[in-house]
Amino acid sequence: MNTPLTLPVVKVTLLEDRALVERRGEVPLVPGAQRLVLSGMSPLAVDRSLQAKLAGGTVSQARIRRTRKPHRPEALREHRTELGRRVAELEQQERKALADLERLRARKTLLDTAHADVYRAISEQAGAGKASIDTWKHQLDTVRKEQEATATHERKALHEVGRVQQQLAQARSAQARTEDAPPTLDTFAELEVGHPAGGTALLSISYLVPCAAWRPAYRATLEPGAHNTLAVRLECEAVVWQRTEEDWKDVELAFSTARPTLGASPPRLEEDWLWLRERTEREKQVVEIAVREEVIQTTGDGGTARRDQELPGMDDGGEPLTLAAPHRASVPPDGEAHRVPLFHFTAPATSELVVAPEQSPLVHRVARFENTGPAVLLAGPVDLVRGSGHVGRSNLRFTGRGESVRLGFGSEDSLRVARQSQVEEESSRLTGRKVKTHHVRLFLSNMGATATPVALEERIPVSEVDSVSVHLLKDATKPAPTKVSPDGIVRFEMTAPPRSQQELTLVYTLSLSSKVAGL
Repeated sequence: MNTPLTLPVVKVTLLEDRALVERRGEVPLVPGAQRLVLSGMSPLAVDRSLQAKLAGGTVSQARIRRTRKPHRPEALREHRTELGRRVAELEQQERKALADLERLRARKTLLDTAHADVYRAISEQAGAGKASIDTWKHQLDTVRKEQEATATHERKALHEVGRVQQQLAQARSAQARTEDAPPTLDTFAELEVGHPAGGTALLSISYLVPCAAWRPAYRATLEPGAHNTLAVRLECEAVVWQRTEEDWKDVELAFSTARPTLGASPPRLEEDWLWLRERTEREKQVVEIAVREEVIQTTGDGGTARRDQELPGMDDGGEPLTLAAPHRASVPPDGEAHRVPLFHFTAPATSELVVAPEQSPLVHRVARFENTGPAVLLAGPVDLVRGSGHVGRSNLRFTGRGESVRLGFGSEDSLRVARQSQVEEESSRLTGRKVKTHHVRLFLSNMGATATPVALEERIPVSEVDSVSVHLLKDATKPAPTKVSPDGIVRFEMTAPPRSQQELTLVYTLSLSSKVAGL
């Protein structure tokens, strides 16, 4: 059977940078072996990824074949858009204007020849003594009048050609920016199948295509809950892009974080030599110390994404996941972003005002809630919405089910914090030990009309060597901190009275032995 059949796309599984397309439908068969040709496939289909299954029969061979589409004549060409029809009309006007210009130039050439023939006839007749002045004058006037009229028409035709060509260039430029070029390849799947009884059977084929991708995106809304509480409604969507030249219309969509191209070969092992040597005199007397910023790697509440990834992709916690869209969707091959809803949930939340003066003087509304949704939350952008509307965009880190999520919902305009820092250094002449005392002054201003509880977070260094010690001076720190974490985060919880300014003082010492260098 060589008549091409068409199977509709019923399911698409999107990966990070490709998609697995599944086509399925019933086909008529005859008893015994036969050949099926399936049309409508993407020309980007990966040949070796083609798989076929026939219910009640066997598939002995499956391959992909591509042929170039013939160029249709202009009379049979179809234009899908108004812009395409406009380009065709201008192309026809251009051909007509060029033909008119060519005709006028040919007429001008003939008139120039006729003008030269009149002068030659005048010279011959005058040499022979035959003078016909009236005839000569009439002939010259007629030829010159025709030459002037032809020159006028030629100038108008040349202007018309320039005008049409300019409009045609603009229309073609607009078409190139807004429309895709029609595909030039027809792609078929050729199957050698066998069925013992014939009749109608269910046939399905699947294949991989590049130029398709997806990424998770979220929308978090902070809204009032029951009994004067707060709740966060989190909506998860999949943003899909595809330029596979096949239309995914009303299909089942599944989204996977698997990377099939990774792990194909084990890493190459190389020799790592370790050498022992004697320490130099300077290394025995001096301890080199450096201050570095350390990112705390964790998930959920306060989680931080990896700064340097080998490949730009999705953070799935190291375990491949698959999410299915609850409803069928359509994704055209236009390369634009299309959002497909996945799931949503509403969880009770706690809210507080938090400020990190070292990073920003703004006081932010921070909400914490648990992931009570049906799946884990993959890392991705999240749009933040409050009662006043959209307040910004943030990044949501990978969060497992039941883990806590922390999101900031904009700043409070009535609250501001100013920060001042001062360092005093003392050195012992006897032992050579240095002590650096850091004084941090914070000024919290409330310009609103109501008292507002605020949490301030400052950080102090954390030492990893015995030669350097860090101590928080609790007597000089006013008011007393509410909590000091092992990572050096000092937290103050206080209430800002209306239209007031409060001062906080944080004092800590950095003690260095005489062998320490670099600080």
